[in-house]
Amino acid sequence: MDSREIFLDLIDRERNVYEPAHLHEQRRRNVSEYVSYLRSPEADRSELDHRGGALVSRSSGKRYPVQADVVNFLDDGGSGDPEWERLNQSFLRYHRSLTTYTLLNSAPVINFVSEQSGIGELRDSRVVDVGGGTGHTLCSFFRHPETIEYYLVDPNLRLLHDQFIRFYPRLAELRMGHVLAHAEGLPFQDRFADVVVSLSSIDHFSDHRAFAREAARVLKSEGRVLVSSHLDIPAQGGQGGGRRDKVLSRSFPERVARYLYYRRHRVGSDDHTLHLKDTSTIEQALEAAGLRIDEVQVFKRYFFIVATKP
Repeated sequence: MDSREIFLDLIDRERNVYEPAHLHEQRRRNVSEYVSYLRSPEADRSELDHRGGALVSRSSGKRYPVQADVVNFLDDGGSGDPEWERLNQSFLRYHRSLTTYTLLNSAPVINFVSEQSGIGELRDSRVVDVGGGTGHTLCSFFRHPETIEYYLVDPNLRLLHDQFIRFYPRLAELRMGHVLAHAEGLPFQDRFADVVVSLSSIDHFSDHRAFAREAARVLKSEGRVLVSSHLDIPAQGGQGGGRRDKVLSRSFPERVARYLYYRRHRVGSDDHTLHLKDTSTIEQALEAAGLRIDEVQVFKRYFFIVATKP
């Protein structure tokens, strides 16, 4: 379905806030355009050839299937971490049940990090978005997306929600590289990327330290990594302080409706692998990977960290 068909399909389709997402495939780059930048995430770190509907390791002959221009680097055996697999299934139920409430309320955080870090203003850069989900970061975070060479990395095939396309129509037009892989084993050559980003995803990884090492490896010299997420501390300012404030707030009926909707779709209250009270855990992991911390900002109950590969 091209962008014209998608837009026509959305016209006069009244979207209830509490309605599971209608999913659309991203516009993707042909794998043959960037196969030379990829490598096997296995121990052999082999270069790959594109043939017969798969990428094939030159040293081991292992095949990684390619379907609809998505390269699958995942082992059918899963991550090997049962707890991660359990939390991931809970997260996927949340993803499919994402509401416009979440989209609208997350936008100011994305805009703040984009502007304050300066990374949202980048042009002509090669970006690896680790745990990028739908790939909406290409347009929701970057102000000049047509200049970005963007690679989406996620262990789940999470397609574009119709609501993202309503807000960011260029997502139906711009092309991205798309690979299924874990953050702990990025399938890219050394010194490949200008920027590695992890936005609201590092607390879903199985091993944040391994991600930091992989981010450092794939970055060019003077390349930067941006990590942003939330802290497990009470909200500061605005609505949502104590329980009494929530009950008396004008958003209380919406909270009840959202609670019932999430119960119906079995959305859990916590699907995170990492709970952060401050930024020290992430800073230590980045520094241990050989990266230099350039900036740390904590705002409200959120944070971002920018680090550079010397």
